[in-house]
Amino acid sequence: MSYRCCLASYRSMDVVVKMNERSLPATSVTPHRSLGFRITGLILRMFRPLLKVNLLAYRIEIGNALFPSGKSEGEVVGTDPVRILFIGDIAANSYGVLNHGLGVGSKAARFVAREHNIGCIWTSISSTELTMSRTANELCSMELAVDAVVLLLGSPDVLLGTTRTAWTQSLERIVEAARQSANPDCRVVIAAIPPMHRFRAMPRFVKRILALQVQRLNGASVSVAAASPGVTYSPFPSLATDGMFIEDAFNWRAVHDQWGKQLGATTARALKPGSPVT
Repeated sequence: MSYRCCLASYRSMDVVVKMNERSLPATSVTPHRSLGFRITGLILRMFRPLLKVNLLAYRIEIGNALFPSGKSEGEVVGTDPVRILFIGDIAANSYGVLNHGLGVGSKAARFVAREHNIGCIWTSISSTELTMSRTANELCSMELAVDAVVLLLGSPDVLLGTTRTAWTQSLERIVEAARQSANPDCRVVIAAIPPMHRFRAMPRFVKRILALQVQRLNGASVSVAAASPGVTYSPFPSLATDGMFIEDAFNWRAVHDQWGKQLGATTARALKPGSPVT
């Protein structure tokens, strides 16, 4: 790739990031397929090898990271307990904290129990490189018997360069699996992919590519949620960092706590008695 081509692509990324930031709402409203979204696909295909390099770095970092032992699961004793299944990559596995009780899944489940003054039983399916496609394959082959499926996916898909189309198709398969489960009223909550480019220092060029891919997949999630009854999109919490990177401004316990409150509030609304699915 020539220098001029790289420079032009870099400038295009700057424009597209700004266009996409304006076009992606925090609520479940279908974004228009603007010129920025079309250009994004071309740019990301061009720089997919760079994403793969970051995937290798991700694997090394995760290999040395702190994860609690065992499985993230638990119960809040109470009447009429709701059953929640969390599915995700490192977040669902309580990355960076000492025990699963401090993780986003536990925080969200306990918030739901408090909000409705009921019991809650939660469990999880997690893997450091779990993708939306693999999740769809697993759910289509298992018997679901839960009231809500909460998806905490995205980081591996960002680094693998998963396309918007492939992400959407897999997500729609997951929604269909929930509808065909033992509980056809099962809600699906899609957690936004965190702003990976805001967590730590990295070359500006890499930040732009990650931001584009995160925005692209989150936009697809918003569209699926808007078109699918019983499916809700949960934005990532707004973490005020005063210009610092998230890892420098917060410890992982605080990140899980804030995210758990945001995700718990979204899930509680989705499970509110009388909320229609169809």
